[in-house]
Amino acid sequence: MLTGILLGCYMAAFAANPEVLRRTLYYRSVDQNGDSLTLSGAVSVPASKDAKGVILVTHYTIAAKDEAPSVKPTSEAKYLAEDYVLLTPDYIGYGATADRIHPYLHGELTATNCVDMLFAARPLLDTMDLDVSLDSIYLMGYSQGGASAIWTLKKLEEEYSDRVYVKHCFVGAGPYDVAETYDEAIRTNKVGSPLVIPMLVEGTNESYNLGLDRSFFYTKAMERKYNKYIKDKEYGVVEIFFLTLNHRVSHWLTKEGMDKTLPMTRKLYDGLVRSSIVGEHVHYDWEPESNLYVFHSYKDDIVTFRCAEHLQQRYPERENITYDFGNYGSHLKASGIFYSKVQQMLRELNP
Repeated sequence: MLTGILLGCYMAAFAANPEVLRRTLYYRSVDQNGDSLTLSGAVSVPASKDAKGVILVTHYTIAAKDEAPSVKPTSEAKYLAEDYVLLTPDYIGYGATADRIHPYLHGELTATNCVDMLFAARPLLDTMDLDVSLDSIYLMGYSQGGASAIWTLKKLEEEYSDRVYVKHCFVGAGPYDVAETYDEAIRTNKVGSPLVIPMLVEGTNESYNLGLDRSFFYTKAMERKYNKYIKDKEYGVVEIFFLTLNHRVSHWLTKEGMDKTLPMTRKLYDGLVRSSIVGEHVHYDWEPESNLYVFHSYKDDIVTFRCAEHLQQRYPERENITYDFGNYGSHLKASGIFYSKVQQMLRELNP
């Protein structure tokens, strides 16, 4: 149900880039229970020239409150903010709802929140006399944002194709098969960023009201790190990465939490399946109709490449779908390559 209603916004010049004006947009959407709530997101507009279009940006994983897009521009802004209107939702758990647990990788809910912001931005952009239309947009996301962008594309095509045309959806390194990320971690006893363990446990529990017991999943080492660095959202993703240098899953996740034959772990795993848009137990009739570009590095150390393989198996390459896989380095290194490639593709589409 569309619930995006403009509540208010404020203007703030982006000090690091005087060519871009930023506003925070507050709007109505829903939470995982269908209850109404106020969310926030960032709207950035080129200050000195006409925008070439509108991009709905679904952001990557963040941890600290001050990493929310309405507080600090995301990486996408570095590449695109001077040429495009960027709409970047904070997501539940950040910005206006920083006191709540983030329903991490709940794709359907995130898509609803993002679409609601898209429609809520209409009256704001109308007041700014911009020569752009929200009837025709781009979608873009990397990492968590890649999966969120696919879910948002699905929602727009299935429910709002009469109101919004997606010109192109650019996604990189997304956990499209969330259950596979768990399976791969257990098989290899390796996790690229230990932060994702509590985010998956807490976020999936919040997403589907599973009643999970944190102490069942967290080792004492994780419990200490969670309480000190993660729970209050005071530390950023990079800070937490360097505070959790042990990459063995068994250091952070209990042996019970690694055993899918146990009822509590199975509840978590079933939630991960529900958060997946592709995978062994996921079957959606939807087929992407918009142009879709999918980027992933073979050497990704955070989101397993198997997620991209599973997406390609479900949606084979055809005229409107392009897969760009290569030895692009680590998850972080590849992100810069992805943004540069998207920037170049947009230049070719909009000289």
